[in-house]
Amino acid sequence: MSQNLDLKALERKAFRSVHQDGLWDIYLGGLLLVLSLFFAIPESGEGEPTFMALALLGVTIVFAFFQLSKKYITVPRMGQVNFGAERQKRKITLAWIMGGFVLVTLAVLLFSLYVWNADAHIDLSLAPSQGRVLVSTISALIAGLSTIVISYFKEFTRGYYIGLLMALGFFFTIWLDTTVPMIAAGALILLPGLVIFVNFLRQHPLPPREV
Repeated sequence: MSQNLDLKALERKAFRSVHQDGLWDIYLGGLLLVLSLFFAIPESGEGEPTFMALALLGVTIVFAFFQLSKKYITVPRMGQVNFGAERQKRKITLAWIMGGFVLVTLAVLLFSLYVWNADAHIDLSLAPSQGRVLVSTISALIAGLSTIVISYFKEFTRGYYIGLLMALGFFFTIWLDTTVPMIAAGALILLPGLVIFVNFLRQHPLPPREV
């Protein structure tokens, strides 16, 4: 019994250690910065294809950086761990939940872009429309809750703070008709992640190669 508890404790410690490289922070912060480009499209719609292309390119770059860094920076330093059936079950559950979040998020994103353009002539910083407030709230809840759910299943404690910042970033960006809140939230997530990443590299140098 004691041995089983010790093994579970070790597995949990190893599972949580996956996030000590700061890459999730960098990924989510970078993703938020890139997504702000969708809301930087001028009211006239001028340059919309360019903004969309830059945003999609940015998402691709951020995702590629995360995956490649995990493979070529984190794994050589920490090793590859295969977790038990319970962790795999949590992973499958998370995948189903996130699939639902993705579908809802896409619908809200399209609706929010419609409201963004439809109410562009109103001074939203002083008198926001009910539609925009509704979209702001729903978008904030989806962004925040999805991040918190991911953090719960991944036992990523910093994710709760990140989820709060993402919710605030989405809410005030849509509500006040400016990308500044989303950029600020992204920076507040990304910069601490970079600090954690640098400390990780210092504390975990590459092991010497065997001759």
